[in-house]
Amino acid sequence: MFYQIIKVKKEEIGLVWQFVHGKPQLEYIYLPNPKEKLKERIIKDFPEINKIPRKISGGIDDRIAKLYFGKKENIDLSLLNLSKLTDFSAKVLKQACKIPRGKVVTYSGLAAKLGRPGAARAVGTALANNPFPIIIPCHRVVRADGSLGGFGGGLKMKGELLDREGVALNDQDRVNAESFRQ
Repeated sequence: MFYQIIKVKKEEIGLVWQFVHGKPQLEYIYLPNPKEKLKERIIKDFPEINKIPRKISGGIDDRIAKLYFGKKENIDLSLLNLSKLTDFSAKVLKQACKIPRGKVVTYSGLAAKLGRPGAARAVGTALANNPFPIIIPCHRVVRADGSLGGFGGGLKMKGELLDREGVALNDQDRVNAESFRQ
């Protein structure tokens, strides 16, 4: 297992990955933090990791950086190790991938799409534990009143990610109605 720190302007994103059947597969993406904190956290969370960073192949790091800056990039979900997720969490994350760039859905709306209309909190929990933020756009899920809800990188970062994708927030930090997916 390997890690890489991607420099994205003044910020740094951490990747944990390994080769599976000769191809790179992501295990985890760490949202921006100072480089030393990222490295410490990666080694703590993945004690078996090779301590020397190694660049992931296939331009995956560049595509993740582009996604972080709101650019349109398609990343095949087969690059992600979803095997450690519960069935419900995997379904939530796959459904979140269907939210178009520049649009948002509510936690309850996402639950309804899964056929579980009363499971908004469970959806929120699955999104809070998303091991692949940026690729799986959990930042595109908001509260029913248009407020941002939660995000592992903080609400400021969630708002910035949405803004980069063209989702407008009003002066009360709520998503404008036209950004909701129909």
